[in-house]
Amino acid sequence: THVCAALDQSLAEHVAEGGVLARGARYQANCEILVEGMRALGFQTYLPDRDQAPIIVTFLTPADPNFEFQKFYDALHRRGFVIYPGKLTRIDSFRIGCIGDLHAADMRGALQAITEVLVEMGVEDRSPAVTG
Repeated sequence: THVCAALDQSLAEHVAEGGVLARGARYQANCEILVEGMRALGFQTYLPDRDQAPIIVTFLTPADPNFEFQKFYDALHRRGFVIYPGKLTRIDSFRIGCIGDLHAADMRGALQAITEVLVEMGVEDRSPAVTG
């Protein structure tokens, strides 16, 4: 019964939001906010824009020797944001999701938290350690 109740709620929220097109537009907007913000901070995406889906974005790890993924991850987690290690490539990277119950304010909040953590860690060079 729990699964049926969860599915019913999920479908009701999906319809209330406007269906596939509306949800897709929100995910696309989230992705654009994230990518533009991360690029403004000096990060590079793994995929070119033409290949990027608005689901999860892979960013190349910064060259700065002060950047340590686990410290970055832990500091963001303490601020309420969870990211993912870039285990799908051979290049050092990390991933940030754009889907789920996330909205523009959440993406801007994540960017603010990322900015704070980078300053806290002393990461100034955000250019990639390896170019993709």
